[in-house]
Amino acid sequence: MQKANKMRDKLIIEFTENYMGKLFYFCLKKTGSHVEAEDLTQDISLQIISALNKGTMPTSFSAWIWQIARNRYSVWAKEKHNRNESVTGSDIGDYELKDEGENVLDEMIHTEQMALLRRELAFIKSDYRNIVIAYYIEDKNVREIASLLSLPTNTVKSKLLRAREILKEGMNMAREFGKRSYNPENVGFVASGDQPSGLPWKAVNRKIPNNILLQASNNPSTIEELSIELGVALPYMEEEVEKLHQATLLEKQGDKYITNFFILDKDCQIEIYNVLRRGARERSRLIGEFIDERIADIRKLGIAGDHIDDNIIRWWLVPHLIDRLIENSVKAKSNVYDPPVRANGESWGFVGYEIFEYPEDVGMSQNGNGDGKNMLWVYGEFPPNRDEILLLCDCIRNKRHVTSFSDIEKNVWENIEGKFAHTSDSGETVSDVLVLTSDSWDKIGQLFQEHRNYNKLMENMLCAYDKVEEIFKKYSHKVLHDNLGYNIRMEFYKMRRMCVNDLATDGILTLPANIDNCTALMYIVLG
Repeated sequence: MQKANKMRDKLIIEFTENYMGKLFYFCLKKTGSHVEAEDLTQDISLQIISALNKGTMPTSFSAWIWQIARNRYSVWAKEKHNRNESVTGSDIGDYELKDEGENVLDEMIHTEQMALLRRELAFIKSDYRNIVIAYYIEDKNVREIASLLSLPTNTVKSKLLRAREILKEGMNMAREFGKRSYNPENVGFVASGDQPSGLPWKAVNRKIPNNILLQASNNPSTIEELSIELGVALPYMEEEVEKLHQATLLEKQGDKYITNFFILDKDCQIEIYNVLRRGARERSRLIGEFIDERIADIRKLGIAGDHIDDNIIRWWLVPHLIDRLIENSVKAKSNVYDPPVRANGESWGFVGYEIFEYPEDVGMSQNGNGDGKNMLWVYGEFPPNRDEILLLCDCIRNKRHVTSFSDIEKNVWENIEGKFAHTSDSGETVSDVLVLTSDSWDKIGQLFQEHRNYNKLMENMLCAYDKVEEIFKKYSHKVLHDNLGYNIRMEFYKMRRMCVNDLATDGILTLPANIDNCTALMYIVLG
């Protein structure tokens, strides 16, 4: 009932906004009198609105309106004819103004129908649309079209007949374009893995592909359905969908398309956030206790120079320990936690998010650069460039002196010094970033797993995994269920910032003195 009322209200608004003026003009041409035109327009409008209020839902709104207008005019003309005959014996034709040229009602109906035809041509499949345009607009005959399209003439004839039926059906349909046709949603994306081709980012750098993906998320849709929902003509929609399909962001199922990655709407994100937040305080407390008790042991591993204080190590340890918990918990629950392999051989994952404001800042990405054996990672957006990282790692490995630099290295060092390293009074290069080897990396893991809090932390993580998995299954199509481990892992990364927020509130973490030139969340790994 509520849906019917909404449709009724929508049709009444459409009538008052788009047809009242046309009806008055029609009545004025027929009656020749402003007063009588106003009365007749009110009479027709009353008939239309009354019918809508009684539940009438016309299949072709425009044709229905003009049919009522034609009928009410006939009644009006007959009544006037009878009145005039009884008074003067004159015929109504003496009083009605004659239309010059084409009947104005027919002209209006023709205009409406042509607009509908143009609309439907935008939403008909290309193999039908091309034949219709060639036949009716370009004035080609069936044989010419068959030769042009390399089709048998009988195929062209059957497709032309079918196209007429589709167009007629569409023109009689009261199309309701989707919200995204006039109010496209904002969606953000996160990618991980190997992306040398520029995918997936180059496929989603505009609103149209973004909203195609939103509409097809958990919702298998034909190209025609996507076209109508977004209000984009089919020729353009076909091209956009094919690009997304080639980019492996849309999976084809019969004649329908569905995203093969998660796009989390606000409701889904809020549910996941609440699950993660409920367990966050315990995680933060247990991690804080480990750091307090083992910070001295971790410093003894030589990951930080004497000039780097314990607070810097704490800042790095918090997201690092969360990452260890994420990796171990997801491995324990799922065999699928790495990004999927794409058709072009690349391995990358992709997740979409409806943009809204969380109750707290939960964003903390991790990005790295280097050559595999010499890597600099940062819990933030932009690591240094590759040349800077390789020179810094070489300086650390070989304890290089600035006097050994080539001219090219001197230029590179100028961008490093004061940011990630400094030069001692004797000219030695000194890292201002934490440095880990495979040995120190393993020993930190051993210290963590042997601590009394580790099992409690794993219980916390596994409980969160089960609850987030339930949420994902509730909000997703089954086509996505084979890749849950990867997506749960991506959501778990919000735990990094939650733990930082908690421990900063508790005073276990304090902001570095120079936050704008801070290397607290950077670290080098020497393979």
